[in-house]
Amino acid sequence: MRFLYHPQSGALNLELENEAFLHLKARRVKVGDKIILKNLKDFFAYTYECIEFSRRSCVLNLLDKKDEKQELKMHLHLALAVIDPKIIEKTLPFLNELGVAKLSFVYMDYSQKNFKLDFKRMEKILIESSQQCGRASLMELESFDDFKKFQQVYENIVLIDFEGEDLTSFEPNKHVFLIGAEGGFSQKEREESVKKAKLQADFILKAQTALIGVASKFII
Repeated sequence: MRFLYHPQSGALNLELENEAFLHLKARRVKVGDKIILKNLKDFFAYTYECIEFSRRSCVLNLLDKKDEKQELKMHLHLALAVIDPKIIEKTLPFLNELGVAKLSFVYMDYSQKNFKLDFKRMEKILIESSQQCGRASLMELESFDDFKKFQQVYENIVLIDFEGEDLTSFEPNKHVFLIGAEGGFSQKEREESVKKAKLQADFILKAQTALIGVASKFII
């Protein structure tokens, strides 16, 4: 773990309880040990000293703070037709580690409308991922009820489809790359989108595989 997340990181004193406390207990932290905390909002790394350790909590005292502002390699914005939330949750850490800036969820024609996204749970997954990989900001998440509303907000949408231009011909900082659900896109959605790109894969990819593939193509 590169740091410990706490929303009040930066306060002169903190009392850690519940899950945060259990993290420290598992690491066998003792009085006098120094711990790095971040709030994932201001890009500072806060150094605390453990001054009290009890059965259910740990009291920390702020010693120092260091500016560790990070610049993402690029502002890569991906979009995904809503699929099974369990699959989405398993995929989030990979995208967060790669440095994807934003991920939009769109209820497309082939999305199952009964799937409901738990943004609070997804944020927790991203926080845990950031603690492990060292990312100092959370990947931004948002959702749209349908493709039309998504198009009203974003213009340069590129469908990742079975045909189209080579993916690398599109400037990643200027486009939003949309991956479809199982079955891809409906004919209506294909007709409504002017820009399409294809991946150079020999076989049909699952949505989550295509999502990670697009991110890797541009970032790594």
